[in-house]
Amino acid sequence: MKLTITDRASDKLNKKVPHDSRLLLSFDDGVGPFSKVGVCSLDTSFDIIAVDNEAKTPDYEAVLQTNQGDWRFKGYSNIYLDNDMKLDVKNNQLVLSGESGILDGSVAIKDLTKQNVAFKN
Repeated sequence: MKLTITDRASDKLNKKVPHDSRLLLSFDDGVGPFSKVGVCSLDTSFDIIAVDNEAKTPDYEAVLQTNQGDWRFKGYSNIYLDNDMKLDVKNNQLVLSGESGILDGSVAIKDLTKQNVAFKN
């Protein structure tokens, strides 16, 4: 499974997350500490979550190869993903698409690194 991140998407990510963070592609299904929605939602929703390299993320056991390094994701969420995907920007929104079409038309970016938490306090 691979993800190609376009230059436009990369620029958007670089403005919102620290360069030394680890990135997760999080299926927002209510499982784990970063997910709030739950399975009763009608939409398939993904977030890109930046965490510190030492953060414990046991729910994110699978590896997604990207053109900017490996990301982690919840292995069981692969049923909602395609083998060959692209992250791009359309109408100022991050769009995750694949062979089957648009998987999520508005992927949120969340910076949950210590650096960001310390800045907010």
